[in-house]
Amino acid sequence: MKKHVIGQYLRLSEEDDQEFRESNSITSQREILKNYVSSHGEFADYRVVEFCDDGYSGTDFARPGVQKMLEQVKAGVISVIMVKDFSRFGRNYIEVGNYLEQVFPFLGIRFISVNDEFDSGASDFSGKLFEAAFKNLVYDLYSKDLSEKITSVRHMKARQGKFVTPYAPYGYLKSSEQRLVPDAEAAQVVRRIFHMALEGIPKAHIANALNREGVPTPLRLRRQRGEHFPCKTVNEKSVWRTASIFSILQDQRYVGDTVYGKEKPESVGSGKDRAVSREQWIIVPNTHEAIISREEFEKVNRGIRQRSSYKRDETVPLMGMVRCAGCNRIISRVKRVRSKGIKGATYRCGVQNMTKEFGCCPQTIEESQIETAILFMLKKMAAVVADREVLEVSGHSSASKAAETEKLLTEYETEVRWLANQKLEKYKAYKDELLSREDFIREKSALEGKINNLLSETEKCRQKQYGDKCAGTREQDVAPQLGKYVPFESLTREMVETFVEQVCICQDGSIRIEWKFKDFLRFF
Repeated sequence: MKKHVIGQYLRLSEEDDQEFRESNSITSQREILKNYVSSHGEFADYRVVEFCDDGYSGTDFARPGVQKMLEQVKAGVISVIMVKDFSRFGRNYIEVGNYLEQVFPFLGIRFISVNDEFDSGASDFSGKLFEAAFKNLVYDLYSKDLSEKITSVRHMKARQGKFVTPYAPYGYLKSSEQRLVPDAEAAQVVRRIFHMALEGIPKAHIANALNREGVPTPLRLRRQRGEHFPCKTVNEKSVWRTASIFSILQDQRYVGDTVYGKEKPESVGSGKDRAVSREQWIIVPNTHEAIISREEFEKVNRGIRQRSSYKRDETVPLMGMVRCAGCNRIISRVKRVRSKGIKGATYRCGVQNMTKEFGCCPQTIEESQIETAILFMLKKMAAVVADREVLEVSGHSSASKAAETEKLLTEYETEVRWLANQKLEKYKAYKDELLSREDFIREKSALEGKINNLLSETEKCRQKQYGDKCAGTREQDVAPQLGKYVPFESLTREMVETFVEQVCICQDGSIRIEWKFKDFLRFF
C-alpha cells in the first residue's frame, strides 16, 4: 500500500522584516509544522519530507527547495503540502493563487497553511479562498514596498562610501565595516594586468600569459576559497579571457572609488537586470585603498576609448549569431581591411589564443562562406514547400488532429476533476463514519490509481498537442515566410532573425547551422 507523504516547506530570506526574523526562522517554522502534524491524528501514518530554502526571496518560484518539492508533486509522490503561512510558500499573489485555485486542485493536492487556518482538504474551505487571495495580495504589495525601502537604504549607504553589494570585486575583500580592503594575492594580479596593458600588450596576450602560468581566474579563486558565488558560465571550466581583462581594466573601483547602481532588476523578484546610464550611478571618490593609481587607470582607459571607434552595426546579418562549438562563446566579427578599402569580414574564436583545452577552431572563417551556406539551405527549403497543394492537404489533416487532441484533453481533465471530487466525498464519508478506514484507504487508492493513469495520458496528449502545433507552424507559418524572401538573392538581418537560431563553427572548420524550425526540416 502506498504511504502518503506530507511535503513541509520552509523558507527564510533577507527580505523578511528583522522584527519577525526570529518568529520566521527555519527552526520556528519546523517546530510549528511538527506540532500541527502531531496534534492531528489523521496524519499519524503519513511520512514527512522537508524542503527548505534559506536565503531565497519569495517573490518568484525560482528556488531550489520549492522546485524540488513541486517535481515530487508532479511525480505523484507528495499528496499534502504544509507551510507555516502563505508568505513562506510565495509572495507573488498571482502565482500563489494559481497554485491554490488551479494546479493543486487539479493534481489532487491538499494544501495546508497553519497560521492562516487554511486547509483545502476541509469540507468548508471554499470560503477561505477569497481570504487567501487577499492575504497573498498583501504579501505581494509588502514585498514591493520592502524592496523599495531596501533599495533606498542601500543607496544611502553607497553615498556614504560603504560597499553594500554581497561580493567584493576581484582584488578586494569586504571588511566587517562594509569597506573594501585589498586582497594581497588578487591585488597583485590586478596590478600586473594594468602594467602589462600600459606596456601595450594586447588583452588576449595578457589572458594567455595568465592561463599559461596557471593564475586562478576570479571565479576559480572564489571557488577555491569556498565562497558561494552565483555565476552563469557557458561551461564548467573557467579561464582568463579578453572579456575578463577588459572588465578589470575598466573597473573604476581599483582607484579607490565607490561605484554603485550600474544595473537594477527589471522588476521586483525579477531574475533579470538592466543596465543603468552612467549619469544615474552613485560614484563616491576615495572611499577605500586604491590598487591602481588614478593616472595609470586614466592612461589605460584613454587608450581603450581610442581603439573602440568601431561601433556595433545591428544591420550586419550575422552579428551576434556566430558561436564557437568548442567553448560555446559568441565570436566577434572582424572587418577585413585591404589596400583598396574594407571588404568583407571574418570570424575566428579568440579563446583558442588563450587556451587549447576547449577544442576551439583555429581557422579563420569568411563571413561570405557562412552567408552562402545559409542562403543555399533556405533556397532548398523554399523549393520543398513550393507545392502549395501538398501543404494545404497536410494543413487540413493537422487541423483535424489538433481538434481531436484538444477534445481528448478536455475529457481527461473533466474525468480527473470528477475523480478528485470522488476522493473528497470518500473522505467526508470516512469522517462521518459512513465508511470504514480500510474501505476508505482501498477506495482512495483505487481513485488515485485512476487519476495517475489519466494524468499520464494527459501528459502524452499534451506532448502530442505540442507536436501538432509544431506541424501547424511548419505548414502554415514557415511556408509564407519562406515565400516572402524568395529567390534569396542576398542574406539580410531580417532573414537571419526569422530562420536562424545560431551558427556554430566546429573545430575542423565546418559550419553547423541551427534553425528556429528544426521540426520543419525533419518533416521534409
